[in-house]
Formats: sequence, C-alpha cells, structure tokens
Amino acid sequence: MKLWLKVSLCAVVMVTLSTTACSLLLLLRSGQSNLNLAIDNALANQQIRAASWQSAMQTRIDESYGETAARSLAKYLMGQLGDSSTALLCGTDVIYNTTTVSPEEYLPVTAEAQQYIIEDIGDKTMLIAGSAATVNETRYRIYTIKDITHVFTGIRELAYSFAVISLCVILAAGAVTVFITRALLKPIATLKANTALIANGVYGNRVTIAERDEIGELGEDFNRMAEAVETHIQELRDEAERRTMFMSALTHELKTPMTGIKGNAQTLLATKLTEEEREDALYAIDAACTRVERLSQKLMQLIVLRQSGNMLLSPVPAAVLIADVQAACAEQLRIRGLTLKTANDMGLVMMERDLLADLFINLIDNAGKASRRGDIIELNAHGGIISVTDHGIGIAESELDKLTQPFYMVDKSRTRKAGGAGLGLALCDEIAHLHGAQLIINSTPGIGTTVSVVFDAEGAQYEKANQ
Repeated sequence: MKLWLKVSLCAVVMVTLSTTACSLLLLLRSGQSNLNLAIDNALANQQIRAASWQSAMQTRIDESYGETAARSLAKYLMGQLGDSSTALLCGTDVIYNTTTVSPEEYLPVTAEAQQYIIEDIGDKTMLIAGSAATVNETRYRIYTIKDITHVFTGIRELAYSFAVISLCVILAAGAVTVFITRALLKPIATLKANTALIANGVYGNRVTIAERDEIGELGEDFNRMAEAVETHIQELRDEAERRTMFMSALTHELKTPMTGIKGNAQTLLATKLTEEEREDALYAIDAACTRVERLSQKLMQLIVLRQSGNMLLSPVPAAVLIADVQAACAEQLRIRGLTLKTANDMGLVMMERDLLADLFINLIDNAGKASRRGDIIELNAHGGIISVTDHGIGIAESELDKLTQPFYMVDKSRTRKAGGAGLGLALCDEIAHLHGAQLIINSTPGIGTTVSVVFDAEGAQYEKANQ
C-alpha cells in the first residue's frame, strides 16, 4: 500500500471517529434536552390541572353531597378545567377520560406525589403523568396524557441529519487529506524516482525541493549522496580506463624486446652464423633482456606505490636529500659530460628519504637524456619547492599533461634507445602524491624543462632553513 494512501486512511479514520463521537454527543444532549422539556411541560400542566381541580372541588362541594353528586361535580369540574388529554379516576371507576388510553394500566398512582411514565402505545410514544388528590375523604387520581412522539421523531431526524453531515465531512476530509498528503509526499516520490535512476546507472540527476523542512533537508542529503556516488563511479571508471591503458601499454612495451629476443634466438637455432654474427645476436638478446628487466623493476615499483596508499614520513634536512641525489647521479652525469648545480634554503622536509631521493634521481636522469654534452642541470630547493631544470630540447605544451601516464613517451625511439620505458615520470608523480606534494612540469621547446615538486601543497610539510 502506498504511503499517501496509508496516511489518508489514517486521517479518514480519525476524522470519522471524532465526527461520530461529536455527533453522538450532540445528538444525545439535544434529544435529552427536548425530552426533558416535554416532560417538564407535561408535569407542569398536570400539576396545574390537578391543583385547580382540587381547589374548585373543595370550594364547591358540601358535606351533604352524596357520593353520586360528588362524582358528578368532579366530572363537571374536570370537564371545565381539563382537555382532550385529561383523565379522572376514583377507585376502579373512570369518572372522566377524554383520551384513548387507560392510564391506570400503565401508571397506577398510589401516592399523592406526582409520577410519570413514558410508554410506546401503538405507533405513538405517550407520556402519562399522574397524581392523587383527596376531597371529603374521597381519593381521586388525576392523569395527563401527552403525545411526545414528535420528540423522538425529531431525535431520529436529527440523527439522520448528523449522519448525512458526518458523511459529507468525512468525504470532504478524505479528499482534502488525499490532496494534501500527495502534495506533501510528492518530493518523496521524486526522490524515489531519482533513486531508481541511480540504481539503473544514471548518476547525473539531482532533485529540486523547494520546502525548507525535513523533506528539503532529505533532498539536499540525497543530492550530496548522488554527487558522491557519481564522483566515486567516475573515479572507478577513470581507474578502469587507466588500468586498461596501462595493460595495453605494458603489452606493447613488452612486445618489442620479446620479439627481438625470439627473433635472435630463432636465428641462433636455425642459421649457421659466424662468430661475430653470433655475438651480435647474443648482445641483442642481452640488451632486450636488460630492457625487460628494467621495465619489470619500474613496473613493480609503480604497482607497490599505488597499492601502499600511505607511508611513514620522517623529518629530513633538504641538504641531506640533495647530497644523496648528488652522490647517486655523479657517475652518470660524468659519463654524459653534464654538470649538476644545486641551491638550497629549505630546512626539514617530511619524507621517506630513499623514495624521495629516487624521485629526483629519475628527474635528473630524464633531464640528462634531454640535455647536450656540456649542459648544466639545476637542482634547487627554495620556498617549499624542489625543482630540476634542464636546458635541453624541451617538450611541447600539448604533451605536458600526458607525461605522467605510464608508458607515455614524447620521442619513443629516442627514449627506448636510452633504455627508458615511459614509467619514470609516472613513478615520480606517485612518489610526490604519497608525500602530499604536487608534480608540476613546465617546458618550452628549444629552451628546456623544469619539473617541480611543490611541498606547500595540502598534506606536504617542510620548514625554511635557519638563516
């Protein structure tokens, strides 16, 4: 059962019960009031007639009157004072009775105190009031019979009117309740529809609820939830796409050296070669194996970094980090005929020492590949930024946002020739991220490239060096 229907039914039941209770109360009070009024009028009339008749009898009757004369006078006076609703009895004799009722059957009067009874006689409801009076030691009973059928008819008519009015009120209340309830619950229906859309994979819809009540707050919470779900789903999709691209690139990168290994191995097995040719083939196989080994090492590093998520950082002087990088790069720089120039005004940096050193070793290695013999490579630590700058061939602006993608190479032939696999900057980006820093690349073709690790980003911590 729908919620709006449940609420409407509950409201209708409450209105029905309250209306019925009020109607019954009003009906009972009104009926009882009318009945009491009819009783009071009948008793007052009976009392007046009885008193008037008794006074007239006592005034006119003489002790010398015989019983027959006394009864004749009593009948005469009752005829003068009574009406069609009066009766006079003495003992078992009916002296005067203009009604169609034998009141003695319904109300035997045994005392002078006034008495009354209500009886259904035929199709009418009659009120019979009676009292006794003694005149010259003769006991008389005086009755007033009044038709009060109209009182009960009025009660029934009133009950019918209340029933009709109550039914109209209930129907109107039900209609209004349904309208109001559906209007109030419309935002919930909207939320339900949008929830169904999310369940079916549509994450971009948002609800608009004008009310500033609990339902409005629920709508705002729903929108925040939908946005979070959409963001999370998009992240999952991006990650799935990255994984697909990663596997595709990995397959491509492995294909070249493996093809070389297989081709040279088949040549060695199937062809009679000179000693020099055999050495060339073996050198080619060795070079391909070395390339696969380097690729696997970089790949494992990247996977481990992405799975670790966080690591323990310690405060290390930037000068110590720079010294580590200088020592590690000295031989390669010498072979390439390059010079490393350093500058530093930073103090302690929160880092994993070996991992961050590997980042800058990779950056300096990339800078060396892009530089010419005799060039200077700069390693600067200043204002929360440690950067590596070369004055080599540079990189086009259109390529910059792709450099941190695994296996992406600007010049594939030159990179492979130098023993690269396109994983160096991807590793650097991951390492910077684990330190709460950002990797920013700026480059101008023909002028050079600067790769900066920004430590004043959110999560990264450093101190200025003591001056």
